[in-house]
Amino acid sequence: MEYGIIQSAFITVRKEPGNSSEMINQLLFGEIFKVLDKHEQWLLARNRFDGYEGWISGGMVHLLSADKLREYEAMESTVVSDKFCTLTGPDGELLIPAGSVLYSSSDDPLSIYCGITYRLNKALKKPASDIVQALQELAVQFLNVPYLWGGKSSYGTDCSGLVQTIFRILGVPLLRDASQQVSQGKTLNMMTESRTGDLVFFDDDEGEIVHTGVLTGSGSILHASGCVRLDPIDHQGIYSKQQAKYTHRLRVIKRVF
Repeated sequence: MEYGIIQSAFITVRKEPGNSSEMINQLLFGEIFKVLDKHEQWLLARNRFDGYEGWISGGMVHLLSADKLREYEAMESTVVSDKFCTLTGPDGELLIPAGSVLYSSSDDPLSIYCGITYRLNKALKKPASDIVQALQELAVQFLNVPYLWGGKSSYGTDCSGLVQTIFRILGVPLLRDASQQVSQGKTLNMMTESRTGDLVFFDDDEGEIVHTGVLTGSGSILHASGCVRLDPIDHQGIYSKQQAKYTHRLRVIKRVF
């Protein structure tokens, strides 16, 4: 049984093995995956965090045996909450995005292990213990990050990738896609029951869940649509001041904390 760990800032995950295939996800620095299959230089990878599968190029990954995987699992791990942080390795500096995973020993938290050893330039700031404050700080980190289908980092993100990464930073595991995330947590009946940190989901004309975001208080939602943005929301959905209309129809409200 073979595993791997990502050594670059991120790796594109594709639907099929080939550079022209659709991008469906990203694996970020330090994320560990299981190798399910191989095709030439391509690996079929299953993310150990959320079970999401797709094809990645075999470059910029470090393969792990099951024994070596256990060594990583015994280390300290930290999810990067800063928009970006810098690692220094044998070949120079590497700028990694929020959502990356750093493995280190408890006696030297600035030495980061990922097949090779990197040096973290400065200690990372931990998210605030208060959920409202933590979400406000993370919103500032992600605002204006460009929308990217299949993205989940501060280089570019889609709506469910944004939600998953923010909640991973906060210690709450979520599945990858909006259609999967809507199955998690407790359903609320109306917006008046909601609070900061609740997830909201939106459907299309066929009733399929196609969009998600997180409530940030005072009738606003943080979501990725064109870019990561804060917009007004009410019981009907998301209202765009620029377009002077509702752009997303509210379907489900979920509490995962």
